[in-house]
Amino acid sequence: MARKSKKKLFEALDQFFGTDAYSKNGLNAKGISDETYGRDSQIYIDCQGRRKELESFLQMNDFMVNTSYGKGGDYAEVGVSYFKGYHWNV
Repeated sequence: MARKSKKKLFEALDQFFGTDAYSKNGLNAKGISDETYGRDSQIYIDCQGRRKELESFLQMNDFMVNTSYGKGGDYAEVGVSYFKGYHWNV
């Protein structure tokens, strides 16, 4: 399965949370952080107490969700297509 873009992820988050804040603010949206490990780009999302529901929604929409990330926490890790995210040049 090919990774989807961060733009598509933000559109999906807007749909899930009923807002336009993610598409409008991108990586600067509240509760969003990112990390790029070589060619592996990840977006971290504050799930606002709805982690299982959000992870299921994203998986149903073909996003690469790491359900093992931060067990017991309220952040989801989603793999997206490569971009020059935080630490891209390390």
